[in-house]
Amino acid sequence: MAFLDEFIANFNKYSGPAHLNRFEAVIISPFQANRDISSDRFTSFRVVNLTFPGKNIRTVTNETVYGPTYEMAQGLTYAESVSMNFYLSAEHRERQYFLNWIDYIYKPDSYDLEYYDNYNRTVDLFQLNKKDERIAGIRLRRCYPKTLGAIEYAQDNGEVGQINVELAFQEHVMIDGNGREVSAQDIPKTTDPNAPRNQRSTAQSPFGGLDFNR
Repeated sequence: MAFLDEFIANFNKYSGPAHLNRFEAVIISPFQANRDISSDRFTSFRVVNLTFPGKNIRTVTNETVYGPTYEMAQGLTYAESVSMNFYLSAEHRERQYFLNWIDYIYKPDSYDLEYYDNYNRTVDLFQLNKKDERIAGIRLRRCYPKTLGAIEYAQDNGEVGQINVELAFQEHVMIDGNGREVSAQDIPKTTDPNAPRNQRSTAQSPFGGLDFNR
């Protein structure tokens, strides 16, 4: 019973489990693209689903060694873009929002390209708890819409319309519920890295497996 209590206590640490249906996106486009600032809030509320991007260590094979080769870290890469789906209103306001942003980047009448620093923006994605409070999140730096998906119509389709948007970004960082960027120094240390580690036993747990925490 003590093992079960410990499992429940550990499971409920750090605000409990993350529920993937509780999230929020904060999208703010350039003012020159959408001059009605309420459109940012309106569009952010219409998000159906989104993706928190990951990180990938780019590696290279070390072939200068005598014997088996191995992979070495060479650099850091991110996903090329983040995919989001938005509910579509009958007036297609969400689609127009991103069309305005894209047309600001590349002018359709003159074919002039806007300066990079003028059209990229920061996008914040938050994990919410059961009270819809922001707990943690991720910040996409230098973000802008790369692709605006098509809309498919069908006579036998009675579902609410959606549009897909691919947002390109340069990098991302973790943030807390207040939007403050979190670094490794902000994570509380639970153990002293210089302290000797206790040898773990292999006692049988109440569930029949090995209990390595004893």
